[in-house]
Amino acid sequence: MVVVGRRTARRGWLMLLLSGWLAVLGGSGCGTDGTSGVSFPPEPPATEAEITGTVLAPNGEFAALDRGWNWPLRLGVVAPALALQGVAPAGGILNVALYSISLTDAKDGQINNPKLLKDSRTAGDGIYQIVDYAARDIEQCRLMVAVGVNETLTRAFVASHSTNIDAVSEAVVRIVLHRLTQAPPVQLCDFSNADLTSILDAAAEAAFPARGDSVATINLAACERAARNRDVRLAVEAASGVPVDVPLGGCTRD
Repeated sequence: MVVVGRRTARRGWLMLLLSGWLAVLGGSGCGTDGTSGVSFPPEPPATEAEITGTVLAPNGEFAALDRGWNWPLRLGVVAPALALQGVAPAGGILNVALYSISLTDAKDGQINNPKLLKDSRTAGDGIYQIVDYAARDIEQCRLMVAVGVNETLTRAFVASHSTNIDAVSEAVVRIVLHRLTQAPPVQLCDFSNADLTSILDAAAEAAFPARGDSVATINLAACERAARNRDVRLAVEAASGVPVDVPLGGCTRD
């Protein structure tokens, strides 16, 4: 029959097309070892775009924020290794802010015009997390996190994606800012993250015995102990590349 012949021819043509397509797919999809030859573009490397840490305070108590302070400040806290005795992760809800500090703003030893990049809040356990594009490059000069206002202002230079905020970190900020006002001249950007970490480690050792029943008193006590310490002085000199001709200072703020 003519109809049967046409059906047979059509079936044969379809089988031929199918076998050819399978052959092409098999050749491009598998290698000689039976593995797939299909390749996909590699995933982009993971990038840390966050800064986290713990805010620490005497007995875990951080004073309420004074909204009359002159920075647009919303700041916070990080999880410890405790650098001081008698401190604990700060309770309550605290505002934490990430700032960019220009070297021109800091050259007189004061930070008056920090650029707010992002803020966050603690959740009653002292831990903060700030996610921001700027956090991908913590080598830039110079990022800082802060919490509190006026007498309770406590800051930390960001030298790591994990940065705690406490009396020791505030002592380092005060000492470094004071060094910028002394001869021989240095700039904030002369202090690398590695330098700041070395100063922080030395300050933590020196300030460990410091005591205070409030944020203001323990910040001052920790700074005074760190500023008198030989290892802290040597760390500052190594960072700046020049000896310090006068005692470290800056512990009392105007």
